[in-house]
Amino acid sequence: MKKKIGIMGGSFDPIHMGHLMMSEYVRSELDLDEVLFVPTGNPPHKQIGILEAEKRLEMVKIAIADNPHFTVSDLEVQKKGISYSVDTVLELKALHPEDEFYFLIGSDLLPQLKSWKRFDELATEIEFVLSIRPGFDTITKEDMVHEIADLKEDYGARVTVIETPLYEISSTQIRQRIRDHRSVRYLVKQEVISKIEEAGYYRK
Repeated sequence: MKKKIGIMGGSFDPIHMGHLMMSEYVRSELDLDEVLFVPTGNPPHKQIGILEAEKRLEMVKIAIADNPHFTVSDLEVQKKGISYSVDTVLELKALHPEDEFYFLIGSDLLPQLKSWKRFDELATEIEFVLSIRPGFDTITKEDMVHEIADLKEDYGARVTVIETPLYEISSTQIRQRIRDHRSVRYLVKQEVISKIEEAGYYRK
């Protein structure tokens, strides 16, 4: 049976309520059967020093355990080299040829898309779902419209825009709060907080 699957990629360092809320909101709006979380192994656009991939993967598993529509893939974690979105999408489509995939991204990534590895190929393989947070986006609405128009004209990209509720928090802020011994309650799921505290992540 054909399924509609959203791909939610990222370093998830750590996964927080913003990731979960956006994924569930988009899933509901597009009537997706599933949102597949794909933690990066060796992300090409992140600085060295993020928590080990296996530890981030474990936190994602903990965070999504109570949502029957959320699943997780270790596809990128298992790779020894750098992971690129185009390769991940092609592998997932090969594994599930009967399913329809959607790539979930935040509006902050929109200006970077053209620089992604083999973006011209990626654009033909999957539809992008752009999540915007009114009033808090790093790109103006006018620029966003122009960027999307260019992607469609130059690459034939398919882009769906969805306005999501505001949850203004980042993994960087969460890591800093943990280092400062400040509360991250209601920013991160309690089960994930317990794992972070038990393992001593982000203390240094």
